[in-house]
Amino acid sequence: MCDGATQSGSRFGLRVQPMVHVDDIAKSIDFYQALGGKLLFGSRDGDWVLMQFEDSTISLLAHAPGDGKLETVELQFVSATPLDALEDHVKSIDPRLIDRGVADEAFGRMLKLKTPDGLLIKILELERDLIE
Repeated sequence: MCDGATQSGSRFGLRVQPMVHVDDIAKSIDFYQALGGKLLFGSRDGDWVLMQFEDSTISLLAHAPGDGKLETVELQFVSATPLDALEDHVKSIDPRLIDRGVADEAFGRMLKLKTPDGLLIKILELERDLIE
């Protein structure tokens, strides 16, 4: 375990909350709700929302980063649902959202999706005996 970290969280109570910059907030909300996200709340001007997935949250912001630099963060989810069922669900909504169907990887299986803004999202189905 890293120095200063605890099992219950970071030393300072910090939690990771990815910020995804989007072009169309409504389409993005629909996309993440289709993956099981719950809309918690948003800003008064309607350009930011917070969504929840189990014990994780993600922020959606309807404008580019202030500094104009290219973002290099990758968005990844771990699924408790078999990926075949999730892939079928996404296909029923819009098959164009699937970048690559379920495939075997060294850690388990992965499904790659594209958000309405073209952001690549990886959804993992981990197999503990392959990674421990």
